[in-house]
Amino acid sequence: MRLFLVELTRFRSRRAIVLMVLAAAVLTGFMAGATIWETRPISEKDIAAAQQMAEQEAQQPYIKREIARCEKNPERFLGDNGTADRCAEQMAPKAEWFLHRQEISLAQAKDDVGLAALLLVTAVMVIVGTTFAGGDWASGSLSNQLLFEPRRLKVWGAKAASVAVGTVLATAVIMSGFWLALYLSAELRGIPTGATVQEEIRAMVGRGTLLAAAGGVGAYALTMLVRHTVGTLAVLFAYSVGGAALIAALPVEGSGRWNVAHSVFAWLQNGTTFYDPSLPCGPRGCDQEVFLSLTSGATYLGVLLAVAVVLSVISFRRRDVP
Repeated sequence: MRLFLVELTRFRSRRAIVLMVLAAAVLTGFMAGATIWETRPISEKDIAAAQQMAEQEAQQPYIKREIARCEKNPERFLGDNGTADRCAEQMAPKAEWFLHRQEISLAQAKDDVGLAALLLVTAVMVIVGTTFAGGDWASGSLSNQLLFEPRRLKVWGAKAASVAVGTVLATAVIMSGFWLALYLSAELRGIPTGATVQEEIRAMVGRGTLLAAAGGVGAYALTMLVRHTVGTLAVLFAYSVGGAALIAALPVEGSGRWNVAHSVFAWLQNGTTFYDPSLPCGPRGCDQEVFLSLTSGATYLGVLLAVAVVLSVISFRRRDVP
């Protein structure tokens, strides 16, 4: 327990980690602020500006030409009951045309900006886990730490636990602040959010927090194996981008199932549907849409995490530490 607390202190005192968590908080705050601003209620000033734009648009030559054509043949433009004196009224630009703005909706935000915010925070926590382990290897301090605690498995576990706890707390705080800002904005505007939507958001944030923690621990484990921060990031990039392209090119039926991105979305969204071009088509056509359940996505991600942890632990126990 004491070793875990020491590692947790080292985790939260690492300047690079603090800056990355702060950057994640600022970016998600910006996303929440942008959503709140884009869905703000229409004010008198907005109506006046729209009216001015409508008047300016009405002076455009093509508008006047269309109105003139309508006045010559109103039935063609307005129907059987159309009259020439109604052409200008019906065809002239109106202020409503320039007031396209949706109300804030947490149900829509859940699968839009909310999902994007979770993915952003998860990506940052992956880098945090890599940085925490890479800093020890780069500075050479790990050998000194093993002098005080020679049991390598205990050291590895304490560091992994500090990454898990740190990323869970950071993700939970950031995402809670994100959704609280959107919820309060909707409430202040008199837009209710149903209990079902609130429950779905809480469940998604919970799953996203676990995903961020798993990503941080997985990145930590991989860095303890590779022993280099840049090397870990290169491996992750190659797997997420190059691996997806390689999987798509495989002549194997249903290969899209093994794309890690699909499993991530299945976990966050409680199941997802994706297009898999590797599925065969019959004489009557084909249905290449595949549903991936939450359980299937979690199993695939869990296996990847377990493989990274096992290889990392074996390597750390057997290889020399410089």
